Amino acid sequence: MALDAVVEDILATSKSKVASVSAEADQEVARILDEARKRAAGIKSRKEKEVGQAIEALERRVISSAHLEVKRSELNVNKEMLEQSKAKLFGAIQKLPKDQNEALIKKMLEPYDLKDMKVFSNKKDEAFVSSLAPNYGGNLDIIGGVVVESKDGALRYDLTFETLAREVFNNHMKEASKIIFG
Repeated sequence: MALDAVVEDILATSKSKVASVSAEADQEVARILDEARKRAAGIKSRKEKEVGQAIEALERRVISSAHLEVKRSELNVNKEMLEQSKAKLFGAIQKLPKDQNEALIKKMLEPYDLKDMKVFSNKKDEAFVSSLAPNYGGNLDIIGGVVVESKDGALRYDLTFETLAREVFNNHMKEASKIIFG
């Protein structure tokens, strides 16, 4: 029987050691799991922060892009309106009453010695301009005004209504835009 007592004692000791090792293993597993959970929570938190920052950056880019597109569209509309204004100006110039048209042409030609110059105009103003300029140069495809040129062609003064209107329009684009668009 003493052998049975020794076997039972060994079994009891073994069971106690197994229970102790098992308890230590359970504690180690719990510690490792807890540490892994903490690391996972930290990684998750960092990734959430990175994703949040990426979303904010994307939102800023999308909003900025949308603002640029709106601005581009607005500028295109403004440009179109300015072009329409310019077209209306050219239309109004073409419809000038004859007396105003002739007065403008006469005023344009005053500074020039027409004996030494050739003067060109459109077909509509040919009779009037040739009565002022002894050296009428011929017709040009213009809406109005004149081109004055030295006989040798070295000097040329473009006094056409379209050129003058374009220069005025371009030189006063800021004021025109302010008037049109506020």
